[in-house]
Amino acid sequence: MEKKHNVIKRTLAGMTAVMCMAGCLPALAANAEDKGESYGYHEASEQVAGGWEVVRGDTSPESNPDAVAALDNALKYLDGVAYTPVAVLARQCVAGTNYCMLCKVKPVAPKAKPSYQLVYIYEDLKGDAEFIGRTTVLNSPSEGATGGYSVNDGDTSLSAHEDVLAAFNKAMDGRVGVDVRPIAYLGSQLVAGMNHMLLCKSTVVYPGAEPSYSIMIVYEDFNGNAQLSTSLKIDFGNISEFNRTIHYIANEPTCTKDGNIEYWYNTFSNKYYSDEKCENEISYEDTIVKALGHDFDKPVWTWSDDHTSAHLTVKCNRCGAKVIDEDAVVTKKQVYPATYTGTGFISYVGTVIIDGESWENNCIVALPKLTYTAPAISYEKCDGAVKLSWTEVEGVDEYGVAGYTGGKWKLLDHGKGTSYVLKNLKAGTSYKVAVVAKAGGQWIKDFSNAVTVTPKIVSYYPKFRTQVINGKIGYKWEAVPGAEKYSIALYQANKWQIVKQLDSSVYTYTSPKISGGYYSTVVVAKINGKWVTAQAPAHAVTVSVN
Repeated sequence: MEKKHNVIKRTLAGMTAVMCMAGCLPALAANAEDKGESYGYHEASEQVAGGWEVVRGDTSPESNPDAVAALDNALKYLDGVAYTPVAVLARQCVAGTNYCMLCKVKPVAPKAKPSYQLVYIYEDLKGDAEFIGRTTVLNSPSEGATGGYSVNDGDTSLSAHEDVLAAFNKAMDGRVGVDVRPIAYLGSQLVAGMNHMLLCKSTVVYPGAEPSYSIMIVYEDFNGNAQLSTSLKIDFGNISEFNRTIHYIANEPTCTKDGNIEYWYNTFSNKYYSDEKCENEISYEDTIVKALGHDFDKPVWTWSDDHTSAHLTVKCNRCGAKVIDEDAVVTKKQVYPATYTGTGFISYVGTVIIDGESWENNCIVALPKLTYTAPAISYEKCDGAVKLSWTEVEGVDEYGVAGYTGGKWKLLDHGKGTSYVLKNLKAGTSYKVAVVAKAGGQWIKDFSNAVTVTPKIVSYYPKFRTQVINGKIGYKWEAVPGAEKYSIALYQANKWQIVKQLDSSVYTYTSPKISGGYYSTVVVAKINGKWVTAQAPAHAVTVSVN
């Protein structure tokens, strides 16, 4: 079982499966220049090329307790990432000892993925230890990435991976002159078959020959055939990334980009400091000066001529950039119609949504009052009445009939229809009337269509008819406006005689049986206390009684 040693808090860079055996420092230096950084090496980061003595025997951590102790000592004040030694590969005697070992490195976090690194530790003569540098051998792919290596997060011994060991043995079959032994299985990659990555120890078959260590890739096709595709010898003096401290100069924030204070960052401890001696530790958040954000100027809305589309432009007072330059959506349209008594309007609402925030603009278009034309009036004379008719006016609520009396107009009646009967009019009298309309709850006082009307001349002699049955004369007549009584008159003995008076509510009468002969008869009315008889003979009829 692997032993987990003390851990160092840091963020693993690069999550693609790569072989980073050398040449990383120039890239880091260029990146530092791009950011306006200055950087320098820690005093323990001196060049370590030359003088390395590889481990000839067992590379396991258990067989190299001095190297493991140095690793633990370098990690004792650090946390956040677990460094698990897999194989101790080389030592270098300096003013103390440098160690190179392959470690599995994994952040202490849920769902964290491992990587493999060559880790360099310096231990001085007093037993104090620190990191010198590291070289990344294999990284786990980033989340969602395809085609990378599946990094081994379990037992690295080949005895735990018999299929990989079998592929390795097939690839090595027939090779002579060099004894190649697999030490650790690091991971596999699915291609048109499988690539298996291993740490291997190679020794020329010769007495006293010194071994070397390599990262080898064995390719195995889907038919089980295997071959060695890549072998990279480890150069212990070529470290990809040294333990160093980077100096960041202060940068002012802009509207959209964070700035930073002046600070120092140690790449191995993943710690930040506000002083050059790296004594005053701060958090990464403490280094950030938040972006200022845009200072919005007044929004400028531009509407199309037909008010069906709009555009919003907002500039920043601070940097002058167009912060918002978007077409709006007309999301609401309210129509308040114009009437004959008042103006109306159409309300258009343009909306632009930016980062969940809604920007709205209300554009009001005025509608003028409708042009009113008074209805045209026609009329029909009736007995004691006049029937008015008029043309319809669109959009009105109702109509009113007005009469002109006493020097002013007075509303006589109102309703929905387009006709009306003026009743109880006096014959020979003229009446001035007009038809007005109500719209929007208000009467339109336009009397320009006024007309003068008179009723028909009323006949005060009832229209009647007679019928003789069994020597009796039967009468039936029509009512006369204003009649108080009716009477039946016969012309007898050369004069008119009233033979029967009846109430105004009676319109029929049957005479007693009379002698045969010819009789002139008429129905007359009593109006205003007087019998109307002056023209009675002209309205009389002759009745024959057998």
